[in-house]
This record gives sequence, structure tokens and C-alpha cells, in this order.
Amino acid sequence: MRNKTLKKSGFDSAALGWLVRFWALAAFFYWLDHTSWFKVWVVAPYARLSASVTAHLLTLLGVGFEIQGTSLTVSGKLFVVADSCTGSFVFLLLAAVIIAFPASWKEKLIGLAAGLLTVVFLNLFRTLMIVILASRFSGSFWGLHIIVGQALIIAGTLGVFVWWAQGVGQGHSVLPINSRRMFRGAALYVLGFLFSYGLYTLFLNSPAGSWFKDLVIRHAAVVLGLFTETTQQGQVINTARNSIRVIHNCLSSPVLVLLLAAFFILPLSWPRRLLLYGVCFFPLYYFYHVGRTVAAIWFMAGGRDANFAYNFFGQVALVKALLLFSVYYWAGQRKVVSIGRQLVLLLLWLIPAAAIALLVNWLWQNFGLPFLTSFSAVSEELYDPGRIVSLMPLFYTFAWMVLVMTTPLWSWKRRGGWVLAGGLGLNLFFALLVIVLLALGLAPHPWLIKSINVALPFVVYFGIVSRIPDPTYS
Repeated sequence: MRNKTLKKSGFDSAALGWLVRFWALAAFFYWLDHTSWFKVWVVAPYARLSASVTAHLLTLLGVGFEIQGTSLTVSGKLFVVADSCTGSFVFLLLAAVIIAFPASWKEKLIGLAAGLLTVVFLNLFRTLMIVILASRFSGSFWGLHIIVGQALIIAGTLGVFVWWAQGVGQGHSVLPINSRRMFRGAALYVLGFLFSYGLYTLFLNSPAGSWFKDLVIRHAAVVLGLFTETTQQGQVINTARNSIRVIHNCLSSPVLVLLLAAFFILPLSWPRRLLLYGVCFFPLYYFYHVGRTVAAIWFMAGGRDANFAYNFFGQVALVKALLLFSVYYWAGQRKVVSIGRQLVLLLLWLIPAAAIALLVNWLWQNFGLPFLTSFSAVSEELYDPGRIVSLMPLFYTFAWMVLVMTTPLWSWKRRGGWVLAGGLGLNLFFALLVIVLLALGLAPHPWLIKSINVALPFVVYFGIVSRIPDPTYS
């Protein structure tokens, strides 16, 4: 009788119970967040960690700084990651909502993990944004810290709760099937990366690694000898065009670690994955570095900084690997076309896509970049091949056009439309990136730019576009 009365009056006993539990937990967490031991053992260490991670991110972006404890000095301005800037109570408040919510503990743990990751990453982004912008634009600190930063954290945590609550009580996991696969694949890839990085480091520092490096130098000289007069003396290779000393430190590449990590997500049993990993480890190292050494020496006449092969060989290798993955995606995973047909279609579009990409790159080099950089005194830095900024449109346009035009479930009209829309979007992103780099005076680490350059078209394509059906396709 009481429940009926509550429902008639607009209340539900379950909702009322949730509100009571929430306010009780919120009060407890508020007290906990203000206790001295919690601040000493949880908040303060996290504040120091947050300041340290922010400093590393500033290094990646090429921003000079000084750090001492939780204090960062950038462009002569002091910023302190205070206890209130850690987002600890924001997460505790979200935890109170999730724990009080009528859901299984498995679902609650998923929600708590998602909430914690969201608060951590958004808080790091907020701190980084405030430090960079407030150090360059006087008077912006208050607005960034009080208004923009807090709005970002509140919106992010609210979004996580809404996303999590929508999947609760549906008789299945909070995560959709595709999300579970995505997270599982991402976790396996990270595991593969860490394993490959450790193994690769041990290999490079071992006698076997030294022997392989000397083998690469000898065989690179042999390959060059097929095209020009070449002699080798130890680590020095002499050609008719130049004389280059190939140091052992140059015969290592993080690209190989990225490629090797992909073996961990192959749809094979673990014994087969590890067997294939072991069989391919040494051939991948050998052929990659022989090819890179030959190409770098052949084009070394203009110096290392202007050497396309030296700076971009790894990025080109990753693009080729990801394009081959697109063949596997449609033929092996989606099973909508034969692998032979998809591979032939890929090969047919390589030359047209390269031609369009070169045209787009020429337009940027001759018209777009000179206009965008005409207002900056550091515009020449954008043309540094080691930063790859000026060649982003070439990579974006080429990869995007090949991916879209080889999508087997779309009509040709739809493919053309997505080539134009995606191409314009990626080039607009490039223009905004250049403006931000120039406006804030940033000099990002080369591998940060290179990673974005290679990954962005493929992330957009495989994460969003390739999943959109075409109703006109027959």
C-alpha cells in the first residue's frame, strides 16, 4: 500500500533508496576527501604524479619548463597542481552515484574503472591546457581554471555516468560486443607492445644483435653495389655519390616494435601466435633495416635532415602495413570479399591515390602553408622533415583515398562522396594543427607528430566510417 502511495505521489521506493544511499555515500566521501591521512597518502602523491605526467607531455609538445614537486614554471609563470586540482572529489562523487545505483557489482566495477580513467585523462588535459594557454595569454588563467576546466570535468563525468547507466540492468555486459572486442584488442596490443619493446631492447644489446647489425651493413653494401660502385670498410659504406658511416644506433626502430605487437591480436591460438612471432622476428628486423639503410644512403646527398628515406621510411612501412590490414579486415574478418579481389583492388588504387596526394601536397606547399605561416617568424620549422608536419596532407590524402575507394560494401558514388568529405576534413584538421602550432609556439616531438600522421586516417576509417552501411549497394 505504501509503494502504491509513493508511486501515485511521483516517488519510487527504489529511486528514493538510491538517493538516500547516494547522499550518505557523498557525505562519507566528502569527509574522506578532507581527512589529513587521505590527503597525505592519496591526494598529494597523485598531485605529484599529475605534475610529472604534465611535464612529460610538455616535453612531447616542445614546451620548455622547470618542475619542482607539484610546481611547474613555464615562460616565467608559476603553476601549482594543488590538491583541489587533482579531481579526487569529482571521482569520489561519481563513485557515490555508481555504488548507490541498483546494478550488479560487476557493472559497478566497470563504471568505476571507466569513471576513474575519464577523470584522470580529462584532468591531465585540463592541467596541460591551462599551463600552455595561461603561460602565453595573460589574464586567461581564471577563465580556463574556473569555467572551462570545471565545465570539462563535469561534462565528462556526467557523460560517463549516462553512458554507463544506459547499459545497466539489460541482462548483458555494460560494454557492447564491439566495444568489448575493441578493448580486448587494445589490451592485447599494449601487452604485445610492452613484450616486444623488452625483447627488442634485449636483442639490440646482445651479441646476436651486434652480429645482425654488422650483417645488415654488409648486405646493404651488396645491394647498393648492384646500382653503383660501392665498397665497404667496417661500418663505412662508400658509394660513387657519398661516403656514410652506418652507426649501430641507427639500426634500431620503434616501428618494428609496433609491427611485432600486431602479432598479439591475430585470430590464432597462442602457440601459433608465438610461433609466428618467433619466425618473423629476425626476418622483419633484417629486411626492414637493409631496405632502410639502402634507401637512406642512396638519398643522403642532400644531408640527413632533408633525406626523405631517413625520416619517413618507418612511416611509409606503417602505412603499407595498415593498408594490408584493410585487406585482411574486409576479406578475413568481415568476410564480404575474397582476399585476392580486395588485394587487386588495393593495388589498382595505389597510383591514382598517390597522384592525387602529390597534387594536394603541391597545393599546400605552394599556396596553403605560405599563407598560414606568413604571420609567423618560425614558419620555416614546419618544413623540417624530421617533424613531418608539412607532409601530413600527402599521407592523409593517400591513405584516406585508398581506404575509401577499396571499401567493398559501398557504391562508387558513396565512395567518391566520402573521399571528398574525409579529405576535406583531414586537411582542415591539418590547417587547424598548423595554426595551433604557430599560435602557441609549440615544437612537438617528431614521433608524436609522426604517430598522429600515420594513425589518424586509419582510426577514423576503421573506427567510424567502415561501419556505416550503404543502402544503395547491391
